[in-house]
Amino acid sequence: MGVYPFHYFRMIKVNRIILAAALLFMNGCVSLSVGEKLSERINNKPDKVSKSDMSIYASDASTMMAINHILPAKMGQFEMMNKTIIFPAFKRNDIDVYNSLQFLTPEGENEDGTYTFVYVANPYLQDKNYDILDILIAEYGRSRAEEYFDIWLSCFAYEQEVMSFR
Repeated sequence: MGVYPFHYFRMIKVNRIILAAALLFMNGCVSLSVGEKLSERINNKPDKVSKSDMSIYASDASTMMAINHILPAKMGQFEMMNKTIIFPAFKRNDIDVYNSLQFLTPEGENEDGTYTFVYVANPYLQDKNYDILDILIAEYGRSRAEEYFDIWLSCFAYEQEVMSFR
């Protein structure tokens, strides 16, 4: 075992102290820098932060989905009715409702042979009318609207399912 001079041990302690002080100083600078940037972001926000900015939800409005299980033999007729009669009626009678609607068509048939078409209203406008029969009557008159509506209803394998989401 060799003999080490006393000042060698003192130098190691001093180097550790200097290193620890430097690390604490850098940590403090980084914390101040991050804290300053955070406070700038908080202070630069407008006074009125909307509820949607603070929400985890897509928007304050709700979304409505209507799921339609359609008979295989009536699939083409149902799609044609929507694209040439129902949606144009919505467009001419209430453009806001029309703009909120989407018509989704299936890629294939379900296990039971039916086809699932979906209406999505996003956002669902609470004060507007989405009733297909009402829109058809406004566009085509009662007798013709009832004919179209009967054709539309004859396409269903099951009752329409309507769901609302936030």
